[in-house]
Amino acid sequence: MKKYIFLSIALAALTFSSSAQQVINPGKTQFLFIIRFKADFKPSSDEAVRANIKKWQEYMGELGKSGKLASGYRPASNGLTISGTGKSLKSEPYVADGDQVSSILVINAESMDAAKAIADKCPVFEFGGSVEVRPVMNTAGQ
Repeated sequence: MKKYIFLSIALAALTFSSSAQQVINPGKTQFLFIIRFKADFKPSSDEAVRANIKKWQEYMGELGKSGKLASGYRPASNGLTISGTGKSLKSEPYVADGDQVSSILVINAESMDAAKAIADKCPVFEFGGSVEVRPVMNTAGQ
């Protein structure tokens, strides 16, 4: 019973926190971009890779200059995955449907439509990648 009460209080606090954040900081919505590419991707040429890297530099530079980039991370290609109640271990990053996470960006945008417009310009699409766009709330209480 105590577990359910604590869970209810925690959910209520998170709901209040996100509502309060939206009132205090109108127009400061953040979106998580989960950028994925095919784990077995093989580029057509070194030149294609160099051209894509240049586009990434321009894309990230523009996001930084415009204030749209809150933060960004690029996980290393190695890692491990722990899953399930038995905490089974795989000595590799998680891959689903042949896709693996390439980068994670936190973007400042006014709306989901604005975030989608930013995601549409991502260079990952040139090599068949994807961008998952999801609104996020700060649960750390900043």
